[in-house]
Amino acid sequence: MTIIAHLSPNGERKDSSYYLESFEARLACGNSWEYSLTEYLNTQGLDKVYQPDQYMTHRAVYGSYRPDPDNWRSRNQSKLAQDLYPKYQRDIRVIHKGAGYNLEVKSKSGIFENHNILVGGIATRWERYRFPVHFVVAIDRNTGKTRVTEADRLTRETSWLRVKYKELSYAVPRHLFRPLDTWLDFLKSQ
Repeated sequence: MTIIAHLSPNGERKDSSYYLESFEARLACGNSWEYSLTEYLNTQGLDKVYQPDQYMTHRAVYGSYRPDPDNWRSRNQSKLAQDLYPKYQRDIRVIHKGAGYNLEVKSKSGIFENHNILVGGIATRWERYRFPVHFVVAIDRNTGKTRVTEADRLTRETSWLRVKYKELSYAVPRHLFRPLDTWLDFLKSQ
């Protein structure tokens, strides 16, 4: 089982506005988990792993946008932050053997205790987006345990959230998530 070490992208540097947000709002963003996963994947022999815009100043959290607490840069310093649509929020880009994959990272305390893992803000209409999602990565914030599932059509279209929320969110059954090591082996064998 792969355990990701939790790193902070800005070290101990915190803007004063960081302390104005509630603790729950800071956890909801989870930006440093994306950074931690990027750093881990960079050590695994893949050709290139990076965050398309690690300076994104806002994050989609349950249907609304919140300032990213781990980000002390102003909004105009970000390449993509001027357009806050979810289609630009592909968290991590992996390139290996000429193929590119977009990863959406979901982190939550005790995320694997639920039978269905909610993936919000992305939908069956991904094909129209400039940056489609290929894999969804779930990270348990308590333990750092990390698992991956393919964002395939079957998973999306069989979701109980598909009709209820007009395809803006969907829930992935927990048993479809596989260990990160297995996913890395799959990528390297392609």
